[in-house]
Amino acid sequence: MAQNDAVIISGVVTDNFQQSITNVTLIALPKQQNLKATYAITDTKGFYKLQLIKGASYNLSISHLGYGSMDRVIFFLENTSNYNITLNTKSEPLDEVVINYKYQPIEKSKDTLTYNLKAFTTGNELKMKDVLEKLPGVKVDDNVIKVQGKTVTKLLIEGKPFFDGSTKLAIENIPADVMDRIQIISDYKDSELLRNLADNEDLALNVVLKEDKKDFVFGDIEASLGLDEFYSLHPALFKYNPKSNISFIADINNYNKSSLDFGDLSRLVGGSSNLFKKNDLTNNLLNAASSNDERFESLARFSALNFQHELNKKFKVSGYAIYSNNDIVNNSLSIREYLGSDESIFETRNDFRDTGDTSAILNLKIDFNPNAKQKWMYNINYLNNTSNSTQESLSTSESTSEFLTKADGKGGNFSHNLEGYLKLNENHTIGVGLHHSSTNSNSTENWSSDTIFLQDYLPLNTTTNYLIKQRGDISAEKFNLILKDYWLANRNFHLFYNVGYNYKSSMIRSNISQVLSDNSILDFSELSNNNPFTLSDLNFGLGIKTKLEKFEIILDAKPHFFSFSRAQINSANFFISPKLKVNYQIDDDIDLDFDYDFTNNYLNDLSYLQNIRVTGFNSVLLGNPNLEDERSHNFSLFYSNYKHIDDYFIDASADYSINNPVKNNSVIQTGINQLNMPVILNLPQNNLSFNTDFGFIFNKSSVEFGIDLDWLKANQIINEKVNFINTFDYNLSGKWLLKFNKKTQLSLKYRHSGYHVNSGEKSQSTENTFSLNFDSKFLKNFIFKTDSSTHIVNDFSENTQNYTLQNLYLGYSKPNSKLSYSLNFRNIYNNGVIVRNSFSNNLLLSNQIFTIPRVLLFELKYKF
Repeated sequence: MAQNDAVIISGVVTDNFQQSITNVTLIALPKQQNLKATYAITDTKGFYKLQLIKGASYNLSISHLGYGSMDRVIFFLENTSNYNITLNTKSEPLDEVVINYKYQPIEKSKDTLTYNLKAFTTGNELKMKDVLEKLPGVKVDDNVIKVQGKTVTKLLIEGKPFFDGSTKLAIENIPADVMDRIQIISDYKDSELLRNLADNEDLALNVVLKEDKKDFVFGDIEASLGLDEFYSLHPALFKYNPKSNISFIADINNYNKSSLDFGDLSRLVGGSSNLFKKNDLTNNLLNAASSNDERFESLARFSALNFQHELNKKFKVSGYAIYSNNDIVNNSLSIREYLGSDESIFETRNDFRDTGDTSAILNLKIDFNPNAKQKWMYNINYLNNTSNSTQESLSTSESTSEFLTKADGKGGNFSHNLEGYLKLNENHTIGVGLHHSSTNSNSTENWSSDTIFLQDYLPLNTTTNYLIKQRGDISAEKFNLILKDYWLANRNFHLFYNVGYNYKSSMIRSNISQVLSDNSILDFSELSNNNPFTLSDLNFGLGIKTKLEKFEIILDAKPHFFSFSRAQINSANFFISPKLKVNYQIDDDIDLDFDYDFTNNYLNDLSYLQNIRVTGFNSVLLGNPNLEDERSHNFSLFYSNYKHIDDYFIDASADYSINNPVKNNSVIQTGINQLNMPVILNLPQNNLSFNTDFGFIFNKSSVEFGIDLDWLKANQIINEKVNFINTFDYNLSGKWLLKFNKKTQLSLKYRHSGYHVNSGEKSQSTENTFSLNFDSKFLKNFIFKTDSSTHIVNDFSENTQNYTLQNLYLGYSKPNSKLSYSLNFRNIYNNGVIVRNSFSNNLLLSNQIFTIPRVLLFELKYKF
């Protein structure tokens, strides 16, 4: 796509001794105002390449630390491949070097990639999410940020964690106009003492604020009022300085604007740790809360406070508090196909669900650094949740029945952990970690209908109206201890070994009863559960980390001695978990990674119950205490090339796992009713996935493509027969970002996704999505933004449904004015239904979800 009036200039930058110089910056600034500046950075061989306009004059500035800067006026009429440059070494000592230049979109150092946002934004962006979507190599999907194909695990503002690294709160609330740069930091550690020591490799995204925002209160308060009584109020206030910071975010709205729910908060449970894995610190909480999917009606309220204060050079205190209260109504119409051993069973269901959910989380962290050789961290976390819901379901299969489901539940989790690091000498550093958590939850569920149901599993009495009640209580305690020694034998060889002990105990109680017409209760005591569980794990670990030229290799093996007790059954298990990681650095910013591990996993406690547990008006779960663990061989290969990120980039990963033995469900299907019993199959389950993202960056546009493929080959027992299931899930996407000028930008996207299921009979669903995003600033003070998506969906029943969603935004703001005004028009075509297709266990689901109607809001924003 080269232009006819463009010329390519290339060459090598060397020093006085004709040795090539790496990372030299070359800036070409045009003398004509209507031309764009361009830049290049030399590679490991000193090579550079510049694209200029034929016959145009440029001021070329060449600079590098330790060498004398060079400036010259250049112009070219044809391609030149040997425009070599020699820089003279500076002989005088340097106290300070300041390099000033106007345009350098992306800066790269050893472990940090920096985006200078002026090069990618138009000034029309409102929040951080709008900015991230315009950066090459960055993807935002369902509030998860991926950079260079890897997921961001820590989000920082001015180097300090924001709500323990929560990406969702950051990207939806940080104002776009306060950010100067975004840094991507590989292998992030919050202390130099932990570098090359801690096991968890965090990829951090750090927001660097503009200079006038670094010791200043900033943010905004936004209020909106619309037709049909829609409204919202959203303050987001921030205060940052070198020693302390505080952030406050709140929101109340009734038009399905994204908000925090119990699922979002539960992902923060356990805090962060450098010694323990995140999933080792969390407990399974009883979640009766509604998901944050599209809603029919919604009233969402939440508030969040985050703070950090440096008491002195040794003590830091940080923490956050979040409160969420959501009232949500979901309405859906679905076609369900239950795959049977002989023939499929179809059901049409209309569900109307009304949920009230209240959640709160408190976190406090103390960071103590008594000297350069010690670091101690203590973290406390508490989560509380209450929920109640009512669901009306109209089910049509061989006959039509109406069911009413009511559920109330509450749960709490308290956890705290202590971590310490002690540097004994230059070669040895000791790490110690202690963790304890306690979880309690209880629930009451009721199912009622004027038609008998679940009679194959419960000894029901005949009556005119059937009401089944189930009570459940879960309590769990977890302890973790680890002592680890990091031995830095030399620069290229590290040895680490540890001893650890993990202990978990839980108690699950449940009972089922029938409430008769005279309100008397028939208790099914023979079906109750009163099951204690204990699982202990004494483990040892030995590993090495070595570097051989461009290879970095980590190899470790961890023997585990398990002791497992459940339902009067005791067992012991010895298992060795090996792990291999190989990194081959092909070149700067070009990497090839290979990972292998062999793991075992004990199942969810509910899988080991002695008796049944009702999970719906047409399903029950029968536990199996004879089960033990499942095991998996996991292989992954990852390649990334971001060396020339200003021209192109690519990352690709392939993952393969063999699970044997593996947990699955044995399904007894009778009509739409099913009994699920977990089983351990000694039949292999294979999973292969391939993912790649690649893109090309041009003068005023960029093109990006994504490919996601996933194959699963599994076995399932349906009505006591083993069924082979082969599924293929894929997603193909493309994005074209065109920047017309500094104030106008257009983004076009296309996505084709599908699901193929082969279980004797072939079933498939597909979806084609065409999306457009446009933003422009006109008449100096007006901002216009629109996003639209057209969906063409074919479900598993070969029905086709099309729908279009579009939102419009028109804003007005004078320069340097604290007040701004806008009109926000959501779902302008008043589309009432979206379509979702999915497959799980033996169920093919084609779901129509009814959504909130058209919303027109007038918004007033006050900016601090």
